[in-house]
Amino acid sequence: MISMEECEKFNGELRDLLIEGENLDWEDVGCLFEYISTFENPKGILEHVKECKDEGNLVCKKGDVDGALEKYGFGGVFLTRAAIKREEDKAIFLDLASSILLNMAACMLKKKEFMQAGQLCTVVLDYNSANVKALFRRASAAMELGRNDLAYLDLKLACAIEPINQ
Repeated sequence: MISMEECEKFNGELRDLLIEGENLDWEDVGCLFEYISTFENPKGILEHVKECKDEGNLVCKKGDVDGALEKYGFGGVFLTRAAIKREEDKAIFLDLASSILLNMAACMLKKKEFMQAGQLCTVVLDYNSANVKALFRRASAAMELGRNDLAYLDLKLACAIEPINQ
């Protein structure tokens, strides 16, 4: 089980990926933070993030990869503002953060942004080294980048974790 300190570190890395990068400008972030402050913390934020993730999934299924990335990105930014205090909230946070990052990685693969896809998967694997979906998506990105050696290692590990998963 991941410790509260590791959960906070994961939250910080998520914040760095989604806010500190080039994904949002500071005006957007300010508006989001103002909106977030209206939520009951953390339950309201966690529920809203799940809605963002679900909306992103629907948009992605319709073929709008950029729209899905936007929904996932907003969900991730909201998630960085959740003050996780209770053990059950920590589990929800970790599940949502991993899911959002892996969904973003899938979108990056579709956009042929393989480095970004691999980086997103690596963050997930830093906190859950047995995440087969992250291993598979990172291997897919590595193969597209011509790094079959790295892809092989990830796929070998994924097969060891879930030998019946095709």
